[in-house]
Amino acid sequence: MTVQPLPISKRARLTPSSPIRRLSHLAAQARMRGRSLYHLNIGQPDLACPQSFLDGLEKATSSRVAYEDSQGQRELIEAWTSFVNSLLGVETLPTDLLVTIGASEGLSLAFMACCDPGDEILIFDPTYANYIGFAALTGVHLHPLETRLEDNFELPERKMIEKNLRPNTRAILFCNPNNPTGRAYPEETLRMLLEICEANELFLIIDETYRELTFDGISCPSILQIAPNHSSVVVVDSLSKRFSLCGARLGFLYTTHPGLKGCILSMAQARLSAPSLEQSAAAHMLRHFSLSELQEVKNEYQRRRDALLEALNEDPSIRVYRPQGAFYAVAKLPIDDAEAFAKYLLEEYHDNNETVFLAPAAGFYMGRGRGESEVRMAFVLEAQKLARAAEIIVSGLGRYRAERAQE
Repeated sequence: MTVQPLPISKRARLTPSSPIRRLSHLAAQARMRGRSLYHLNIGQPDLACPQSFLDGLEKATSSRVAYEDSQGQRELIEAWTSFVNSLLGVETLPTDLLVTIGASEGLSLAFMACCDPGDEILIFDPTYANYIGFAALTGVHLHPLETRLEDNFELPERKMIEKNLRPNTRAILFCNPNNPTGRAYPEETLRMLLEICEANELFLIIDETYRELTFDGISCPSILQIAPNHSSVVVVDSLSKRFSLCGARLGFLYTTHPGLKGCILSMAQARLSAPSLEQSAAAHMLRHFSLSELQEVKNEYQRRRDALLEALNEDPSIRVYRPQGAFYAVAKLPIDDAEAFAKYLLEEYHDNNETVFLAPAAGFYMGRGRGESEVRMAFVLEAQKLARAAEIIVSGLGRYRAERAQE
């Protein structure tokens, strides 16, 4: 007798695969064929994490690896609060902070605490692809407003934003500096969004994961410097990027809203706690971290950005937005299907047995048909490797277009 598989949930069926990892099986096959890959698909820094984090791990000598408090380890909460207050010149309180399992959990908690299933969050297209996944998992609808590479990803005017608010809109979600575009938005943009939220009784959820990673002397203000005690503001942050600690899975959620704090803590209690050893190590790191180290990280990513853009500019048919922050660049290619080209690089093309893993940008857009000729590139490799990766992209693009023209 043939047994039919049981049906799965609608939520599971509607959760999209990530454009960042969707082609990983092709990358694995390419490696099995002996190819060397330049991974520009994912924001995984190759910089060493601070030695003080590793020192903190060594100091965690207890024979028991126990649960931490659901809010987070007290030492880490105090260390992060001190770090943020010193860095930004603000006076946030430890009682307003929750340690999360990466910024990803912080965003999911914010979605669930601010919205009921079926409620809506307004976002700006393109957006971080995992926001789309978080929304599918939490039952929240995302309503996208378009920004365009040709306009330097400038946000729509206030009237257009307010026109797109609906009765079930509960929040605006904003990432600054932006993933995937690399745009760093100024203080007036944050103030505009805050005013819209105030006028329409909405939460403002700000993802500040890349806050200090800005280039060319551009500064990226924190919403904490503009409205540090505003109860409608929720700030999500992470150790992953600025400290090269993606695998530690530690983030933070900040809010002064008393009801929201209590509800989010209750949700956090359902998952018990964030990892204990990593929290101990992170607390030690933050107590011994120098801001000059952060400046060195910024300078290195600017060098990497410049190397990537300089090499890509060898092909004038490739249009690239010059990132002001984070460590991503969006490029518009002279083709109709960037995902097909990304597959081509992994399956068919190589230069001296080397090829490149790109993230097709269509998966970062909610709008149907948008971003299909674009890719997102993470400049997280050494400058010379990025220059080589760009060289392969340019040569591969030329071969791809020539072959398609003959079909």
